[in-house]
Amino acid sequence: MPPSDATRYLCAAVQLDSKLAGRVVRDIMDEEYKAPPSSPDVDLVPVVLHAIAARKRQFIRDVLLTLLVFGMIWSLYTGRPLFFVIALALCWVVVVGETLVATYGVVAHELHPERFRPDALPQPSEPEAVRRLGQIKDARRGNVRVYSAYRPFVGNGSVVDAWSFVLDTDKAAAGEEVESFTALEVHDFVREQLRDLRTGDVTITDRVFVDGRDIREDLRFLPNQLAAPAATIDRALLRSLAIEPEDRARPYLCIQVSGWQGQLVLSTFLRFVVTPRELFVEASHCLLTPVREEFQEVDRLLPQPTAGQAVRIGGRALRRTPGHVFRAPIATVAHLMGPAMAELQKIRQQREILTALRFDYGAPASPREIVADRFYQRYFQKLDHAWYTKVIDKRLFQSLTEFLEAKGIDTAELTQRQTMVLNNGVYVAGGGSVTAGSIAAGPGARATSVISKVANAARQSVNEAVGRN
Repeated sequence: MPPSDATRYLCAAVQLDSKLAGRVVRDIMDEEYKAPPSSPDVDLVPVVLHAIAARKRQFIRDVLLTLLVFGMIWSLYTGRPLFFVIALALCWVVVVGETLVATYGVVAHELHPERFRPDALPQPSEPEAVRRLGQIKDARRGNVRVYSAYRPFVGNGSVVDAWSFVLDTDKAAAGEEVESFTALEVHDFVREQLRDLRTGDVTITDRVFVDGRDIREDLRFLPNQLAAPAATIDRALLRSLAIEPEDRARPYLCIQVSGWQGQLVLSTFLRFVVTPRELFVEASHCLLTPVREEFQEVDRLLPQPTAGQAVRIGGRALRRTPGHVFRAPIATVAHLMGPAMAELQKIRQQREILTALRFDYGAPASPREIVADRFYQRYFQKLDHAWYTKVIDKRLFQSLTEFLEAKGIDTAELTQRQTMVLNNGVYVAGGGSVTAGSIAAGPGARATSVISKVANAARQSVNEAVGRN
C-alpha cells in the first residue's frame, strides 16, 4: 500500500519545523522505556527518520548562528557597529540557506508524491536506534495501546462524540423465550455486520487499552520492566478480556474510516459488557482533522523556486531569524550535551522503575495530532465526517437489533436509544466534548444536560462556526 498523504505531510512538517523535529526525536526516539505512539493511516518510521536528518541539518545552522552571535557580542564590546550589522545580516542568510535546503533540497524533491520512497531513507546504525525503530513499527501493527494520563485513545484525535446506555436483556419479546449470551458473541456479531462498510478505507481491529501507570507488575503487557511494553498480546487473552472485563485493561472493537488520503480519519471504539440482566454498550468517536496547511506546502512547490516563492521564503526566514538567533547557543549546547543527557535520563528512569511504586510507560502525543488543524479544510470533509459517523451508528444499532431479536429479547428499549443517539450527533471543534443529550464547545468545555431549545441553539451555533472555517 502506498504511503498516505498524512505521512508525507508529517515528514515535511519535521523538516520545516525545528521544534517539532526536536519533539519527535526527544519524545519518541529517546524514550526507550515508553510505548511508541501510533496514529491511523500514518507510518511514523519515515517521520522519525526525517526528524533525525532535520535535526542534524538544524544543528549546523545553530552552530553557525552561535558563532555569529559571539561575533555580534564582540563587535558591541569593541565598538564596531558595522561588523554587528554584517553579522546580523549573515544570520538571516544562514536561516534563508537552511530554509532553502529544507524546502527545495528535501521537501520539494524527496517528498513529492511521485518520488516519496520511505523504504529508501538511510537507516541509523546504532543498535539502540535500530531497536527503537522496530518498536515503532511493531506498535503500528500491534493490538495493545498503552496510554499516558487521562486520554486512552491517544493518537486518534479528539473525542467528538461519545455515548453509552444499558439495556434490559431479561425482557422477552412477544411469544419468545430469552436466550443467554456473552459479550464476545455480541462483539463477533457486530464485527461481522460491519465488515462490508463502504465509507472510505475501513479497517476493523480488536485492541486493548491499558494505562501506562498500571502495568508495572502485569507480565501480560510488560514482560520486562526495563523495556518498552509489549505491542501485541495473544488473541486468546484479548478475547478473554471481552468476556471477563477488567477495570484497567479494556478491550475495544475499533473501526477506523480513512478518507482524503489519510487527511480525515474517524476512529470508533465499541465496547460491550454483559451482566446477568443487562447489556452495556459504549461508543466513542474520535476524529483526526487534516494536517495544517503550512505543512502541505510540498504539494505546491515547483522543482525550482519561482521569484514569488523565493520572496516568501526570504520573508519567512526574516520572521524566524530573531527566534533562531536567540535559541541557537542554547540549542547548540543542548545538542552537544544530548548523548550525555540521554544517558542520565536513562539512569534516572531505571532508578524510578526499580525503586518507585509507579512509572508511566504510556505513549506520548502522536505527531499526527500535534500538526492536525483545528477545523475542516474542505466543506466536503465536514459532510464526510457526518456520513462516516451516521453510517457506523446506524449499522451498529441494526446489528444489535438483529442480534437481540435472535435471542428472543424485546428491542423496544433499544429503538428508543437509537432515536436518541442518531438524532443528537454534532461535531465540536477545538477540543470540546459531546455526549448524548449534552453540548460542549471550546477547549476543555464540559456539559451535563441541556434542555431541547438550548441544545438546538448551541448545535446550530457550532455548525455555523465550523462551516465558516
